[in-house]
Amino acid sequence: MSSVRRSFMKLAGVTAAALLVLTGCSSGPDVTPTGETTEVTVTVEGMRFVPDSIDVPVGNKLIIDFKNTGMVVHDLVLANGAGTDQLNPGQSQKIEAGVIGESMDGWCSVSNHRALGMVMKVNAVKK
Repeated sequence: MSSVRRSFMKLAGVTAAALLVLTGCSSGPDVTPTGETTEVTVTVEGMRFVPDSIDVPVGNKLIIDFKNTGMVVHDLVLANGAGTDQLNPGQSQKIEAGVIGESMDGWCSVSNHRALGMVMKVNAVKK
C-alpha cells in the first residue's frame, strides 16, 4: 500500500473518530450509555487476532489494548473508524472505540493481511 493511501486511510479514520466524539454519537444506532467500560487486550498470533471475537454489552464503552505480538507490522482498524497506527512488533496502542450499539468488524489494513484472515468481530450483546 502506498504511503499516500495509508495517510489518506489514517486521516479518514481520525476524521470519523473525531466526528463521533464531537457529535456525541455512539458506535451504532441510538443507544443509552451504561456508564460502564469493557476493556480487552488483543494480541497477534501469526496472521490472526487473539481473541478474534469480543462480546461487549450494548451501551458499554469499548477500549481495546492492541499489542502487536507478531513478527511484522500490523494494525487494528474497526468499522466505526477507530483504530491504531501501523505498529512494529512489540509496540502497543489503545483504541477507544466509543459506546457500542451494534456489532462491527475489525481487521488489519496492512497489505493483504485482511484477505489472509486478520479479521475480528465486536459483538454487541444485550444484557
